[in-house]
Amino acid sequence: MARTTARTAKKKAAAKAATAVKATTKAAEAVVEEVKGVAVKEVEPKAEKAVEADIKEVAAAAKETVKDTGAKVVDKAKEVTKKVEKTVKEKVAEVKAAAADPEVYVQYQGNESNLAVITERIKKQYVEEGHKESDIKSLKIYLKPEDASAYYVINDNNSGKVFLF
Repeated sequence: MARTTARTAKKKAAAKAATAVKATTKAAEAVVEEVKGVAVKEVEPKAEKAVEADIKEVAAAAKETVKDTGAKVVDKAKEVTKKVEKTVKEKVAEVKAAAADPEVYVQYQGNESNLAVITERIKKQYVEEGHKESDIKSLKIYLKPEDASAYYVINDNNSGKVFLF
């Protein structure tokens, strides 16, 4: 689904770029034709060749402007496409991570606790000790139901204990 969304976004961006280039080209050609028609009617027949040369210069400049604008539109479309791809990849990773987390429960002598709750207790205790939660790179949890405790090691150098129940 994410792959289809990325493809669709790419196609839409490319279509918008092509449409913008076509519209700009048509507008430039219309201006050239309008200027040509007005200039030819208002100028004496002797000066008509000079006006034709000026019109060709204007037309060339307009075409160059259209090319530059088209290139800018294409560059912007590529930039937007890259952003869309990045966002799609991030969302896919989030969905995969969410789907991969199982719910784990510990039951012992009539008591029950959820691993997610135990993990939150560990993180809370770690923060209360003066650390930042964002500093946690690895977390190992050792459950010992007979002591009603969960022992942990954070980043291979900080350890502690929280109660299971």
